[in-house]
Amino acid sequence: MNRRQMLALAVAAAAVPALSACGDTRQQKQAAEPVKSGAQVIDPNRPGSEAWPFEAAEQLNNSLTWPKTNVPDPASKVVITLAMTTDAVTEVRNAQFDYFFKKRHPNIEVKREAAPFDDFLTKYMAQAAGGTLPDVLYNHYSWTQNLIANKVLAPLDDFIAKTPDFDMADIPQSGLGYFKRDGGLYGLPTDMAPKLLFFNKDLFDKAGLDYPDESWTFDKLFETARKMTSGSGAGKIYGFSPMPKLENDVSAIYLKPFGGRFLDAAESKVMVNEPQAKQALGLWLDLLLKDKVVPSLAELQLLEKVDPFKTGHAAMMINGAWLMLELSKQDAFKWGVTHVPKGPQGRFTSAVGSALVIPASSQNKDAAWIYINEFLSASGYKFRQISAPARQSAWEFNAKAMGLPPETAELVKEVMADYAADDGVLRLPANKKVVDTAKPVWERAMLGKISLDDALAEIAAKVTPILAENKVA
Repeated sequence: MNRRQMLALAVAAAAVPALSACGDTRQQKQAAEPVKSGAQVIDPNRPGSEAWPFEAAEQLNNSLTWPKTNVPDPASKVVITLAMTTDAVTEVRNAQFDYFFKKRHPNIEVKREAAPFDDFLTKYMAQAAGGTLPDVLYNHYSWTQNLIANKVLAPLDDFIAKTPDFDMADIPQSGLGYFKRDGGLYGLPTDMAPKLLFFNKDLFDKAGLDYPDESWTFDKLFETARKMTSGSGAGKIYGFSPMPKLENDVSAIYLKPFGGRFLDAAESKVMVNEPQAKQALGLWLDLLLKDKVVPSLAELQLLEKVDPFKTGHAAMMINGAWLMLELSKQDAFKWGVTHVPKGPQGRFTSAVGSALVIPASSQNKDAAWIYINEFLSASGYKFRQISAPARQSAWEFNAKAMGLPPETAELVKEVMADYAADDGVLRLPANKKVVDTAKPVWERAMLGKISLDDALAEIAAKVTPILAENKVA
C-alpha cells in the first residue's frame, strides 16, 4: 500500500459516521430474544445460552447439508482471524457456528474479534493504514468501494470458480454492485433486503380505510397520509414517518419513481436540482410544511428520538425488510407490509446489505474462503437465522424460525426478483461527504427557512466539487 492509499484510509477512518443499525446500516439481528444477562463468558467447549441452547444448535447443525469447495483445507494448523460487528445474541450464535465449523475443518482455528458498528470502520481502517487486517472482515455497503479503490481487498472470483456449488443465482445480482469494480467481485453479502411499505393495521381499521397494497401509487399514499393525520402534541397521529432525507438511497426509493435522481449512476454529476427530482421533493415538502402529515424536526426533538411508527403514532413508514423481526416482537399494534408505491415512472426500491471480504494482506486466503463459503451458504443462513438472508432459498426457513407470516418471505423474494436494486444507492468513496454536505441545507428547507429551489441549487453547488473524489485512478 502506497503513501497516498494509507492517507486516504486514515482520512476515511477519521470521518466515519455513527449510523443507526436499522436504517442504512445492515447489522442484522437474529431470531432469538436478547440475552438477559450482561457480559457473558461463552464456554468454548459447549457454547450456548438461554436464547441459543447448545443442544438445539447441535441438532440444527447436524440436520443441514454443508457445502463443499475445491479449495483444499490446509495440510497443517492455521489460524484465521474474523472481525465482525456483534451483539450479545449474535456473539453466542457465531460461537456455535465456529464450534461446528472447526469440527468439520480441524486444521482451521478461528479467532474472532468483535466491535460495535459505530466503532468498526474507525478501528479497522486504522489497521488497514498500518498494513494489518484480519483474514475475514465485515463491510458495510457504503465502505467497500473505498477499500477496493485503495487496494485493500482481494477479489473473490477465483474462489467462486473453484466452488461449483456456490450458486450465485441464489444471491440477488441487482444488489451486488456495491462490491464490484472493473469486472471483479470483492465482497459477498452477509444480508440483503429491500425497503418496503409498512403500515399500522389498527390505525387503518380505526379510520375505516383499506390497507395499502400492490396497486398503490405515491399519489394514493399522499392522499391517505393526509386522511390519517389527526390530533396534536404527544398524542398526534402522523400519516407517514419519517420525512425523506437526502441520504444514500433517496434516489432508489423516492426520486426514481418520478424520473429523478440525487446523483447520476456514475456518481459524477448532481441531478437533485433537475425538474424530476425537484417535483418529487416538492411533494414531500408540501406534506411536511403545509399538511403537517410527517413529523417536523422540532416534533422529532420533542419526541426525544422515539420513532413515531414503532410507537403506534404513524400510519405508514418505508423501511427495510429487517424491521419485520422487530415489529413481530411487539404487541402494541397490528402491522402489515407490502410493496412500495409506484410513481409515474414505475416502482423502485433499494436492495441494501453488508458483506464479508478478504483483505489482500491475508496470509490465509484459502482458509478464509472455506469459512466464508459455509458462513454465507444457504445452510449458514439457516443456522444463523438472521432476519434478512441474502440467499433467497433461506427466506422461508428463517421467516418460520422468526415467527413471521409465510407471505412475508414471498413478498421479499418477489420484490428482490422484480424491482429492488442497488442502482441509485450511493456507494463510491465520496458518499459520506455528499450526504453530510446536503443534510444541513435540506434541513433548512424542512424548517421553511429556504425555498426548495434555493436549497437544491445550494446543494448542487456544494456537492459538485466533492464528486471529484469518486474519480479513482
